[in-house]
Amino acid sequence: MSMRFACLAAALFALSASAAATVAAEKVATIGVLAFRGPENCLKRWSPTAAYLTRTVPGYRFKIVPLTLPEIAESTQRGGIDFVMTNSGNYVVLESKYGISRIATLRAPNAVAAGNVFGAVIFAKADRADLTAIEDLRDKSLMAVKRMGFGGFQMAWREIKEAGVDPFDDLSSLKFSGFPQDTVAYAVRDGLVDAGTFRTGSLELLAAEGKIALSDFRILNAKSHPGFPYRVSTRLYPEWPFARLRSTAQQLSQDVAVALLRMPSDGAAATLGKYGGWTVPLDYQRVHELFRVLRIGPYEYLGDITLSDLFEQYGPWIFLVTASLVLVAGWASWIEYLVARRTKELSSANAELERQVAERRRAEDTARQRQSELTHIARLNTMGEMASGLAHELNHPLATINNYIQGCIRRIKQGTYNPGAMLDALENASDEAERAAAVIRSMREFIRKEGTRRENVDINNIVRDVAGLLDFEIQSKRISLRLELNNEVTPISADNVQVEQVILNLARNAIEAMGETKGCDRELRIGTAPHVDGVVEITVSDSGPGVPEDLSNKIFDPFVSTKSSGLGMGLSISRSIVESHGGSLWVSPIGAAGAEFHFTLPVAA
Repeated sequence: MSMRFACLAAALFALSASAAATVAAEKVATIGVLAFRGPENCLKRWSPTAAYLTRTVPGYRFKIVPLTLPEIAESTQRGGIDFVMTNSGNYVVLESKYGISRIATLRAPNAVAAGNVFGAVIFAKADRADLTAIEDLRDKSLMAVKRMGFGGFQMAWREIKEAGVDPFDDLSSLKFSGFPQDTVAYAVRDGLVDAGTFRTGSLELLAAEGKIALSDFRILNAKSHPGFPYRVSTRLYPEWPFARLRSTAQQLSQDVAVALLRMPSDGAAATLGKYGGWTVPLDYQRVHELFRVLRIGPYEYLGDITLSDLFEQYGPWIFLVTASLVLVAGWASWIEYLVARRTKELSSANAELERQVAERRRAEDTARQRQSELTHIARLNTMGEMASGLAHELNHPLATINNYIQGCIRRIKQGTYNPGAMLDALENASDEAERAAAVIRSMREFIRKEGTRRENVDINNIVRDVAGLLDFEIQSKRISLRLELNNEVTPISADNVQVEQVILNLARNAIEAMGETKGCDRELRIGTAPHVDGVVEITVSDSGPGVPEDLSNKIFDPFVSTKSSGLGMGLSISRSIVESHGGSLWVSPIGAAGAEFHFTLPVAA
């Protein structure tokens, strides 16, 4: 006997240890349920469903957590539960805010042939003759469960609004009882409020429990839906969903959905919960439609916006934007005025500038014309000063020609002429005549007034031609001329006559400066040399007294001269000619030993 008892005890101990190990290995899955009739009724109704899932889904123990609407939202947001069972309207809000998704929809009891739907009932005391329709609620009191309650207020709200009554403005009072919703029926029965509303089936359930008598109540806006057995005042909407949170494991959600869909409609869980089992998730578009009509939930800010709505919600911003637009408009008007005034000023300034430019252009044209005339006059003056030298140059060939011709005449008269000797004399006379013609041509080209004519010329040849023009003057004043010509200089692009005039002006200035000195060697040097940057440099130097220091900075200015009888235009004209060719002219005083004038001219391309 003792042996049998010991074996039984050992078996019970092993079974207990195994059960404890199984319980310890199970995970807890929580189901948050909207307790619209209070926590006690919620646990009584839904605990059999949790037990069914515990038996059906291996490895998990399911637990019912009764919650109010705010508690469901908080638990969904922070992830304190795994599944949610709530009314259809609250589900749509949680879906849009926190991304929960339905995996099944509650089936109505088998007696409800209309399908898996429910609605709301609006009721008053049966003896209230002044309350027979929804329109009669104006200036009356109404009690609902919660403002966010779908069957507990929002379904009735839609019907009352469409009847032309605003429950927030047109009632004498709007009260919310909170959970449990049974309080609404008691308040109407006891005359504490004029009317009440909650989900369908609740009046029948309270009557079945013996807490009220259906004959004590009148249904407002009573409707008849085929196959729907409960008193109803509204449209019908899909039943409660069973939903999973985003954080809930996919496999667990799938196992729960399969278990719910397999639940027998006449099983213990469905019978004790007073429902017909579960079906596939229904379409909740009718719930969305209600929310759009009432502009609540996901559609709170949808719809026509009135001016009063705008000012109520965005009044400060509207004022700020309006003030900004006024400031911008004023600023734009001011800027437009400034632009118009500035445009007028600029037009006047532009006209004045055009007038000044035209006057300046005329002045420049006049200056160029006068400079050309001055240059011509300077050449004439130079030729006048060189007249004696030119006369000597012409007198010598003319005298030679006369001698040859007289000799030929004399021999012809004497009859002693020899044809060969006569031919030599005539050829010599012809050469002297050509020499005289060349002197005259050179003089005519120099004094001729004509425009600039650029061509490629050899600067050394120009220097030699100037030396020929100065020959008589140099000899008469006993001045030695030294030409330092570089044969490697590149041809220049210049006006031959103008460049001749520059060299001639500089050389005659040197001759005149040395003519005023006595007791010294008189030497005039003219040289050419290649220079950097693609120019040729010409140097004219003398052994005269040099340039005084007080005139070194203004020697090239018009009407500045070191000669008592000079006009002071030669160097100014020379600089203008050189600069018009793209060159430069400067002086290098060398004290009492003379002066050096340099100028550059660009080489030909």
